[in-house]
Amino acid sequence: MKRSKRLKRVVIWLCASALAFVLALVIAWATGLILHDSSQAASIKEALHYYRTSKHGSSALNGVYLYATKGHESIDALGGAHHTYPTTTSITAIEVPCGVQLRWTALQGRSTIWTFCSTAVGVVLRVSDERHSFFGQHDHTTYTCDDRLLLPRKFVHGAVYPFRCSTRRGSETGDVRILGRATIKIGSKFVRDVHARTTLSIHGGGTGGTETINWWLNAANSLPLRITMRSRTSRSLFVGRVHYSEDFTLRLLSLRPRR
Repeated sequence: MKRSKRLKRVVIWLCASALAFVLALVIAWATGLILHDSSQAASIKEALHYYRTSKHGSSALNGVYLYATKGHESIDALGGAHHTYPTTTSITAIEVPCGVQLRWTALQGRSTIWTFCSTAVGVVLRVSDERHSFFGQHDHTTYTCDDRLLLPRKFVHGAVYPFRCSTRRGSETGDVRILGRATIKIGSKFVRDVHARTTLSIHGGGTGGTETINWWLNAANSLPLRITMRSRTSRSLFVGRVHYSEDFTLRLLSLRPRR
């Protein structure tokens, strides 16, 4: 009888130990999954696949354009994470009813889609769709703008155009300043450009911050020849106030797109 009880206690102890061990493995795995952060460069092959499987017209602007790239993004939550962008990224241009859609991809999980529309006053940025990813968590924000004029039909040096963009959580307010125009060399060709600077403030939904983008756009078709961007934002989350920063420069390598 005593031997049976002793054996029963041993079995219970072994089962409890095994359960504790399994539970520890699960916790370790789950914690590693939550806290693990990684970034992988978006490939040109993927951009070409996106272009070839998308519906588009016969515009000569359509295709995948390569850009020399310098930049990074970072976040200070959960000990912080830093993503460096590859030295070459792409912008995929696709004709849409109102103009052109430009999809910039840097990383798996980091992309922006700009929708440029042609209007009576010039080319405006109508929609900006941004995606970020840290620690396996994805953030997707779509800004709809009230005609953010980037390439006016009538060039006026120093002209300022106010705008407002809205999301489900908040809004952006700022202005576009037309800074100049010049002829620049892309590969072996010379192109006329217009330089516009967008300065804005982000607010609402617990999010705040500032962003400055400089655009050098092809005066003939609005293709970005160069872009510089600086963003500093923060948001209130369950872990506290989280700060995000991003800086990048894009420079077009060739006027000839890949298809």
